[in-house]
Amino acid sequence: MSVEIICRSCGRHLTGPCQWGIEGNYDHTCVDRMPAVPKGLLIRLSVEDAVDAILANGTVERNVYSEAGAVAANPEDIIKDGLDRAGIDNGCCGSDGIDGPNRACVCGSMVATQWSDCWTQAEVRFLPQAVRASETP
Repeated sequence: MSVEIICRSCGRHLTGPCQWGIEGNYDHTCVDRMPAVPKGLLIRLSVEDAVDAILANGTVERNVYSEAGAVAANPEDIIKDGLDRAGIDNGCCGSDGIDGPNRACVCGSMVATQWSDCWTQAEVRFLPQAVRASETP
C-alpha cells in the first residue's frame, strides 16, 4: 500500500507515492545535507522535537521544530513546486529549520518545516494538523 501526503486546506498532493517507514528508519545523527529519511519512506515521529532558549531578559522560550505526530519525508519525495518558502526561513545556503515551520502549500496554508542548509540534515517534516495521509492499494 502506498501513501501520499496531502494538504488539508486544498487537497493538493505534496509528496509522491511512498511507503510508511518506522522511527528506526529515521537517522537522528545526519548532517551536511544528508537525508534523515530514506527516499520513498514517510516516517511519523512520535515525540515533539523542541529546545528551550533562554532570552537576554532571562525568560525561557520553547522553540518547537516539529510537534509529535509530524511526518518526516525525504526532500526528493516532495512534488516539485508544491511548497513555497514561508514564515521565518533562515540559513546560509538553504533552510536551517531552527525557527520552525517555513514551508506553505501553494494555497498559502503553512504545512511543513524544511531543513536543507549546509550543516543540517536534508528533510521535510509535515505538520500533523495541516496535512493528511492518503493511502492507496
